[in-house]
Amino acid sequence: MITALLIALLIAGTLANAARKSDFDVALLRDAFVADAGINASLPQEVVDARTLLQTYPLEEGSLLSLGQGLRDDTLLQQRMWEALFPQRFSDADARMRILRAADPVAATCTLIERSGDVILADCA
Repeated sequence: MITALLIALLIAGTLANAARKSDFDVALLRDAFVADAGINASLPQEVVDARTLLQTYPLEEGSLLSLGQGLRDDTLLQQRMWEALFPQRFSDADARMRILRAADPVAATCTLIERSGDVILADCA
């Protein structure tokens, strides 16, 4: 019994030491079962901003969304957008509703719906 207690204390101490050395955020552990816990720490900022936009301005069911060239060219951002915005359907062709970087040249020809950080939701009819 004492051996098991010592082993448990040794394991707890080792985990605490590893967490301290890696700058582990205890708040993330406390919120582990809360919806969207850690999303800001785990996703690129553009994806978090796009998610915020689509939660504020949800698209009609079945409507397609396309990514601007700057977001589409970055395969990591493209994949994370697909994952984080599921069940939103994406189109490889330019759809009417688009998520673009603010500096995207196409943004000037579209109607701005909302901006969040460096990402905009635009209607490019």
